[in-house]
Amino acid sequence: MRTRLLAFVAVCGATVAVAACSRASSAPKASPTPNVPTPETVIGQWVRDNRNVDYLGNCQVAKQGVDIGKLCVSVAGTRGKLRAYNLGPTFSDPTALAMVEQQKDGTWKLLSVTNNDPSAGNVPGIAWPLEVGDQVVVVGLAENDCLRIHETPSQTGKQSACEPQGATGIVQEGPTQAESFTWWRIAGNGPGGAFNGWAVDKWLRLPSALQQVLQPNGPPKPTATATAKR
Repeated sequence: MRTRLLAFVAVCGATVAVAACSRASSAPKASPTPNVPTPETVIGQWVRDNRNVDYLGNCQVAKQGVDIGKLCVSVAGTRGKLRAYNLGPTFSDPTALAMVEQQKDGTWKLLSVTNNDPSAGNVPGIAWPLEVGDQVVVVGLAENDCLRIHETPSQTGKQSACEPQGATGIVQEGPTQAESFTWWRIAGNGPGGAFNGWAVDKWLRLPSALQQVLQPNGPPKPTATATAKR
């Protein structure tokens, strides 16, 4: 009797162990976390779709003699969910500025790729997207030049003011696309008094975009040789 009882306990123990093992093996497994494309990857896809050249990614990993002629990126700046990248050949000056934005799901979307225009001069600061209510600074004008303010978003519109380097204003309306330019209506107080009209956005920057280039004792010095578009 004692022998049969011990055998029964042993069988029951083995059965419980097998059942427990079965339950453990049938437990749902955690799904692997999907890889979210990085901003560099998103820009790389654009390069593959629009440029007939190899893409490296981060310029910092470029190797002499191996990665010559490939396109690469380096971070130019960030603003909220926006990130700007300098895009160009390895071991060379950047030739374009790529802008990406992080979406609610954590992914990144390419907003724009803007080629640098050497003939237009060097306008300092990143050209972050503007919004109504933003404060802007006039920068990048040629020496003794000014940014023309028009009553309508057109180079042929009546000029109501001409604001110098360092003038500030508040965005009132826009954007409007006309004559291959993006126009914003801005208002402020300049050397000639109050102004309110339309200006081309190429020479408008957010103050935060100029923190690294503004001189501590005044507005940025002229850095361009091109004349501001009318």
